[in-house]
Order: sequence, then C-alpha cells, then structure tokens
Amino acid sequence: MIQSPCRRLSQLNQKNRIVFSIYCIGFFIGTVSHSFDILNLGFLGYTFAPFAFNVFWTSLVFLDPLVIVLLFLNLRIAILLAIIVMVFYITINLTYGIVASHNPILLGLITQIPFGIFIGFTAKDLYKSY
Repeated sequence: MIQSPCRRLSQLNQKNRIVFSIYCIGFFIGTVSHSFDILNLGFLGYTFAPFAFNVFWTSLVFLDPLVIVLLFLNLRIAILLAIIVMVFYITINLTYGIVASHNPILLGLITQIPFGIFIGFTAKDLYKSY
C-alpha cells in the first residue's frame, strides 16, 4: 500500500522532523533570495560572473523549490539533490568569491557553509530514517 507523503513524514522521529524543517527553511530562504535576484537583475542577471556561474545561480530559483517539493514527495531524492546543490553552491561561491574578490558572494557564505555542513552531517540519518 502506498502511503501519502504527510503520513510518511509523520512517521519521522522528532529529531528528523526538526532536521526536515530546517532543510525546508534553508531552501525556502534560497528560493526567496534567488527570486529577488531575478526580479532585480533579470533572468541570467549575474552578468558580472562567467556565464556558467550565471546559469547555475539562475537555476537555483528552480532547484531550491524543487528540493522543497521533493522533500514532501520523495525524501531520499530530495536529500541527494540537496547535497548536490549545496556542494556546487558553496564550491562555486567560494571559488568565484576568492578569485574575483567579490565580497557580497563571500558574505553569503556565512550562512551557506553552516547550512551545507548541517546537510552533510544530517543527510545520512534522515535518508536512512525514511
């Protein structure tokens, strides 16, 4: 019998429900942030950076909410996507921020790195619990 996503989520223990909630909040903040960037800079508006970085940063307006949706529909795929997004996000931001001495990008890492570390430390337990 196939269980509804809400039913399966209700079976998570309290610790994993908190972890799940933090994933949702983190990727929601990313969605809002990148949406504001598109509103202010336009689609593919990160023209100060190489085109590949521009495409990646713009794609986050789709990838971040996709992680949120998948958290409710298929937690395991969401966790894998969350790891991939955060590894690329931190790597690209750190690389570009240092190479280009772009302080706003580096400042963003103040929250991105701890969130990425949190995902790294919690993903395995959350993945196995579902």
